[in-house]
Amino acid sequence: MNRKTFILVLGTVWGTLLVPQTGESQLFGRGGRGDQAADETLYQRWVGMQINTLPIWLDFFGDSMLVISDRSANYPVNFRATRREITVYGEPEVLRLIAAAFNSNRAADDFSFRTQYTFTYRFSAGRMLIEAEGTTITMSPQSVLARPLEATWRADLSGGGQMELLMDRQGNVRYRNLPGGSWRWGKWERAGREMVLDFNPSNVEVPDSSRIWLGIYDADGQQLVMESVGEGTSITIFKRIIRR
Repeated sequence: MNRKTFILVLGTVWGTLLVPQTGESQLFGRGGRGDQAADETLYQRWVGMQINTLPIWLDFFGDSMLVISDRSANYPVNFRATRREITVYGEPEVLRLIAAAFNSNRAADDFSFRTQYTFTYRFSAGRMLIEAEGTTITMSPQSVLARPLEATWRADLSGGGQMELLMDRQGNVRYRNLPGGSWRWGKWERAGREMVLDFNPSNVEVPDSSRIWLGIYDADGQQLVMESVGEGTSITIFKRIIRR
């Protein structure tokens, strides 16, 4: 299959993947129904400035939210959203991190006995305003394409078993078959939604095309839709693992 044909096929598959599934509004994170249901505008990626002028991201994935204090530290938490409030459930250090975004003095507080933290939110002029500790943080939406690819991804293989893929910020990637497979290392590149993963040794003069995977980053569905990743496979779909 040549590159042009493959991208066309993936585009068709990708469009199918983006069709909303029934029952989506019943996810844990979406709160109640009617007047108490969370505003659907909430469910995307937001970036704002903490009171200490450092950035913070809130990234919503169905029933999980990623709290990102810098570009490499992602903290998955459960949350409950209503029309006006977001209650976060997580580890004490993550709750402290969120509180400190509103009040830097909270960074030294003991959150050992805290199991949740609540802040209010509202929308104005395309921005989300979140408020707690007497402070309001203005957050702007980001394209889902801004979601980093540095993560763990897993795919179910047609012949049984799974494949695990790990990507880092430096462009390194490795994969293995589960359970118990050995790691194979390579490099990854991305141009928009198109992905190239190359598992050829760096010193090889004539690359082996079977070790080069082409794919599309389905940012909305948080999936990597990849061309043949091994003998007997066709299109393989890797899903982001939020919690390990």
